[in-house]
Amino acid sequence: MWAMLEHNCPEQLVMKINALYLTAFTAYKIDHLFNETGITLNI
Repeated sequence: MWAMLEHNCPEQLVMKINALYLTAFTAYKIDHLFNETGITLNI
């Protein structure tokens, strides 16, 4: 696994992880908000 990440400096890796976490957390919170308020999306 680390062999794939050698070209990335740790700061870039941390930023990517934080971005993924924020994206997933925001999506979760929005989904939870929709469930709490009874909003349904017809997708």
